[in-house]
Amino acid sequence: MTFTPRSFRAWLVALLLSCWGWALAGDVHYNQMDIKRESGNRFVFSLSLNLTHVLHQVLAPQTPLADFLKTYSDASDKELQTALTKAATQLGDKSFVLLPSGSKVSIRQWQLPPLAAMREALKAHAFLTEMPSATPVHVPPMWVQAHGQSKAPVSRAQLQVHKALHPVWVIHQQDQFWLTDQIPLAIVSFE
Repeated sequence: MTFTPRSFRAWLVALLLSCWGWALAGDVHYNQMDIKRESGNRFVFSLSLNLTHVLHQVLAPQTPLADFLKTYSDASDKELQTALTKAATQLGDKSFVLLPSGSKVSIRQWQLPPLAAMREALKAHAFLTEMPSATPVHVPPMWVQAHGQSKAPVSRAQLQVHKALHPVWVIHQQDQFWLTDQIPLAIVSFE
């Protein structure tokens, strides 16, 4: 019978756990959107987003990511809240459902995570960007919700979202599709 020293077993367990973590860290999380119809004319858009990337693309796409993360993770609560409000407004301005009549139903009331959670996500992402480039990094997705409401019931409409959300995997009942820079809109049936 062979005996494995405790230190070797501990080292082996640590190695297995860290390799498992690397596999998960390398996994890419794509933005996702689930559309639910609350009534004939009210819709809820639930999104799982790489929110720090989305905010970077909305608020300061010309700024290097590391600088953006540092600036906003160190910002005062008031400055960060103002930036998040601005980002939600910009996301809403360019995310909409176009009805067959030609009228737009804006996707509004963007509910971002609490300020403290956003600050922690920005700090964590900033820390991860300082890792050696060979180390894969992964920032967990964050949940966001938004709403749209038309004046009359909707059976079909064209969906278009802010390009900062691209690529986004959209799910509505049995329909599943991508919205990307190359395919920025899709027809959704709400019947």
